[in-house]
Amino acid sequence: MNRFLASIIGFLNGFIALVFILGGGAMGHSMSESYGLALGLVCGLIVAILVCGFLAIFISMRAELVEIRRLIESRPI
Repeated sequence: MNRFLASIIGFLNGFIALVFILGGGAMGHSMSESYGLALGLVCGLIVAILVCGFLAIFISMRAELVEIRRLIESRPI
């Protein structure tokens, strides 16, 4: 069950990043029609990098720890 949840988190991380970027663009466009969309997309990208990048670090660490465990278990004593 944990492996399944971890794989779903990896997929959702990319989806959440897309939601942050598009949500920022929509919020920026609703506030200002001229440069609001571009500014909102940039702000959404920054938020996505901070939040989803932080989560991606943990996802990557988990994958590396699983690989280390596999290598340790396959090593002859």
